[in-house]
Amino acid sequence: MNNIYLERMRKLLGEEMYEAYLKALEQSPSRSIRLNKIEYDKFVADTNMPLEKIKYDIDGYYLNNDQKYGNSIYHHLGAFYFQEPSAMLPVNLYKFKGDEMVLDLCASPGGKSSQILRRIPNGVLVSNEIDKKRSEVLFSNLERLGFKNAIVTNNSPAELAKVFSGFFDVILVDAPCSGEGMMRKEEVARTGWTLENIKVCHDRDIEIINQANKMLKQGGKLIYSTCTFAPEEDCDIVEYIKTLGYHTIKAPLEIIESTYKGLIEDTYRFYPMKRGEGQFACLLEKDSESLSSYLKTFKGKEDKDINIVRKFIKDNLDIEIKNIIKYGSRYYVPALPYDLSKLNIKNYGIELGEVENNRFVPFHDFFKALGEHFKNIVELDYNDPLIMHYLKGEEIVHEALNGWGVIKVSGLVLGGFKATNNHLKNHYPKGLRNMKLED
Repeated sequence: MNNIYLERMRKLLGEEMYEAYLKALEQSPSRSIRLNKIEYDKFVADTNMPLEKIKYDIDGYYLNNDQKYGNSIYHHLGAFYFQEPSAMLPVNLYKFKGDEMVLDLCASPGGKSSQILRRIPNGVLVSNEIDKKRSEVLFSNLERLGFKNAIVTNNSPAELAKVFSGFFDVILVDAPCSGEGMMRKEEVARTGWTLENIKVCHDRDIEIINQANKMLKQGGKLIYSTCTFAPEEDCDIVEYIKTLGYHTIKAPLEIIESTYKGLIEDTYRFYPMKRGEGQFACLLEKDSESLSSYLKTFKGKEDKDINIVRKFIKDNLDIEIKNIIKYGSRYYVPALPYDLSKLNIKNYGIELGEVENNRFVPFHDFFKALGEHFKNIVELDYNDPLIMHYLKGEEIVHEALNGWGVIKVSGLVLGGFKATNNHLKNHYPKGLRNMKLED
């Protein structure tokens, strides 16, 4: 490990904490998950997964052994999400009301976005990732978890700021950083550390903050976080944010008790000495004025095939969906009614599917987000061997109405099928079949 880095940590921590830090780096990282849309008792009974509550996150639990759970049926169902304990900190700095317009500006792989979505059932999240491949991972994770109210974008902060001026109630900036907090888990964090990179990250994060400031309403909340210890990327950035017209807000007691104090007031740190890796976080409120948002309503194009989509929904679902738009070649139930066509959109809300040769082809996101409303539902027990056959992409035989439907396990949607005489043609995405998503 770089000697300059170690000396900086000695100075930051003091001798006693520094020695504890070095010892912690030799220990195994803590492992944890967040449950999603499933009761604790049901989950534990089916999985025999030992869990211990994380007190600062409503859905968070420590894993207490080394067993691998990534290929669990419940993972495919979206019943849980692997997330490192300290990474759960930033979102919990703010007590969501449930109806906020929120932006997660640097969102992939989606851990913090999925935390936010659990807290805003009547709000909307714009989940953004500037890297194209990482934005696809982000969408895949949110799709698996079955959320209806997320828009996934693949844009720079400056591009977003041109569209969402003064729009958001809450913005999370989990800033790209030098990754000092990942030294225990990631070899690249240890070998790639340089002072020059800290300077690069500092300058980049200032620019990200400047764009985020344009998109936040007056009185809005800004959550700033990193997974590094470098003051240049942490407290120095918070001090800069204050100059834009912000004040810091004290964290809830359960977070204060679980973290270390930062170098300035109302900032909080995780070190590996506690059950987590490295994390810095601060919640701020915007006092300065913002420009008004002038988003235009999405009118969409006149489309001859939209009635095909509507007929599919009428025939197969027990609800009516009035607001359907076409973006590119795909149909969506939009999470927001506004024209976002200037942005690179990965998902407008719920990705319904496409029309091919006068026939509607539903996508996996349709099944996951709206599966509970399908008229044709096949409920399988958690231990039913048909589940593994389905996950392998195989056709399965089970009593079902002819036509489109979904398979549910423990109340959660696994995926879709089309049934003909009790033969269920598999519509689980090829990219997810046999996927081993280990922690």
